[in-house]
Amino acid sequence: MAIHTIQLQNIPVAHEVHIVSFKDVENASFLREQLLGGNAEFEYAFVDASTIVSTAHILVAVHQAVHKLLVNEKLRTRNVHSEIVFSLSPNNNITEAFRRFGIGENTKSLLCVKISSPEKTISAAEVEKHLMESVKGTQMEFNESTIAAETDWANVGKCYKMKGCKEISKEVELEVLGKMVMRSVG
Repeated sequence: MAIHTIQLQNIPVAHEVHIVSFKDVENASFLREQLLGGNAEFEYAFVDASTIVSTAHILVAVHQAVHKLLVNEKLRTRNVHSEIVFSLSPNNNITEAFRRFGIGENTKSLLCVKISSPEKTISAAEVEKHLMESVKGTQMEFNESTIAAETDWANVGKCYKMKGCKEISKEVELEVLGKMVMRSVG
């Protein structure tokens, strides 16, 4: 099973995080339509994996979104899943965040994140079954090497305004995470 289930530190157990990664996605347009149409079955954070530099990158965004939800901060977006996509952004422009980091018509690599809640507990098996039936693509393991293989470094450099961004390094990861975190503080 390639679904990755995580219990975030300092987050209640009821908010389990399920992540499934795909490459060679053929139906991004359909998935995007379901998401934009408000189809409750497709309430996920659909993230274009080519914009992600590491597992920590996506997990920081997840943690920020869930933490906002739990401390009753007003979410800037419709729900915790869309807040994850917004949390990836280095600026406060929601439209730009979805355009750069969310699923697009031509997305080929995709991270699907589902957050469980006390009101709606969902198992890893349920998430994986639904996504395997819905996403036309090849499921991958969620780990550093599969993330790095899908990263579009030129696009990451553009999104985060970084010159010479060509591969993952601790410096690149820290700069990306710093820009995300500073936006949420400012």
